[in-house]
Amino acid sequence: MSRFLVAVPVLVSASVNIPTKEIVSGVHMPVISIGDGGQETSEGYTITSNWLALGGRGIDTAYDYGNQPQVTQAIADSGLDRKDIFITTKIPGCTDVESYIQKDLQQLGTDYIDLLLIHFPPRYGNCASAWATLEDYHAKGTLKAIGVSNFKRSHISTLMETAKVVPHVNEIQLNVLLHDDDMIAASQEQGIQIEAYSPLGRSGQSGDIPGNPTIQAIAAAHGVSTYQVAMKWILQKGHLITFQSSNQAHQEADADVFSFELTDDEMASLDGLNSQVVV
Repeated sequence: MSRFLVAVPVLVSASVNIPTKEIVSGVHMPVISIGDGGQETSEGYTITSNWLALGGRGIDTAYDYGNQPQVTQAIADSGLDRKDIFITTKIPGCTDVESYIQKDLQQLGTDYIDLLLIHFPPRYGNCASAWATLEDYHAKGTLKAIGVSNFKRSHISTLMETAKVVPHVNEIQLNVLLHDDDMIAASQEQGIQIEAYSPLGRSGQSGDIPGNPTIQAIAAAHGVSTYQVAMKWILQKGHLITFQSSNQAHQEADADVFSFELTDDEMASLDGLNSQVVV
């Protein structure tokens, strides 16, 4: 089944019911969010509208995506209360942090952000000052939770030398065929939650999930799709997910992963499919 784009959202009755996970005291994040970046950045309004109409409440966006006003409009047009939507956004890096936080707040038309991440670690130096700024905004309640993205062991170790608040989330590229186990371990050793992006592959760079015989066999055993198996494997690891599709039917199908459980043997088989370490 091809994954085509749709021009406008088709409104349906809510059919997606996503559980939440407490990532910090009092902050409950949907375990699956919809992403607005990557190749479909221009589809921000459609992606968000379709997801909210289905009953999804987690939105993953970023300043660098350049489409936060579209996302904001979709939220406004949904008629939902702000408190019922969990917004994750990001600042580009560890420079001009306060300025980017204010830009995110302005573009999203909100006075608080549920989860704000540092999108990328710096090539040089460290993020000590940037993290201190996030900690200040977290203490004030403007940022309900704070975290990082694409941070490897060395970045986490450097950050933790001065951090007063342990990052609540590290959002990293992770799917059943491609995962950096050391990055995951480095986060978990500090009590940092892992959130997977590109859980269904990424522009052909992360292997062929629907064409993998092991995944196909497990999917057939449960009467589900290979994409559902790939999503479920991540969730049963205890991780969070942000995935991307502008097609409402695909959003609904891919997020329909709460009616089956993978066995220990199936999880072990899927664990062994890792093809390389993310670099």
